[in-house]
Amino acid sequence: MLPSDLLIAFREEMADKAQPYLWPDDFIIGAIDDAQKQFARKTDGIPDSTTSAVVDLVVAPDGSGLYSDVVLLDPRVLKIRSARRGDNGREVEVLNEEDMPTRGMYFDSLPGRVRAMITGMDETSVRVWPFPNEDVTIKLSVFRLPLVTITDDEPLEIPLQHHLGLLLWMKHRAYSVHDAETYDKTKAADFKAEFETYCTAAKTEQRRLRHKPRTVAYGGI
Repeated sequence: MLPSDLLIAFREEMADKAQPYLWPDDFIIGAIDDAQKQFARKTDGIPDSTTSAVVDLVVAPDGSGLYSDVVLLDPRVLKIRSARRGDNGREVEVLNEEDMPTRGMYFDSLPGRVRAMITGMDETSVRVWPFPNEDVTIKLSVFRLPLVTITDDEPLEIPLQHHLGLLLWMKHRAYSVHDAETYDKTKAADFKAEFETYCTAAKTEQRRLRHKPRTVAYGGI
């Protein structure tokens, strides 16, 4: 389904088919873009391990030839699932700062080959450990926000079965417009609640599909 199809569905359900429209096309397209982003945020995000602009972290010296252990993340990354070295495929551990002392890991500036990355110290970067003395690309597997801003012909990135679910957030946005003909605080709140309930169910379903069932072995009597 294209955003233009979702725009038509919105006008049908909101009985806004005659010009002049209550909600112009550019408002609806903007609401679709916002709805897809909100869906991604509330359902862990869009899985990605192939978009190089998002998942490749390059550790290399700056213009003065100096390394840094701070590497910027793409702002669309919501969560890092796993990380591997691009040269040999070996795992790069993804840890929180709180994990470091129990593993004997410290930011002591002693250089070495990158074996771990520390997340959560700020929202825009990670720190690699130990302090790098090599050029290396770290390949991430992430959950992220949509790559681009929606236009009327830009395909949606979330699964097809959830496209119509975006109408709930779009209606919340529509009834939140402070205009005598469109503003309805109660309907805006109701559609927001319905959207959040929908996202919770979608998140549960997605997590079930992403996790491989484990085999349980039972001992004999």
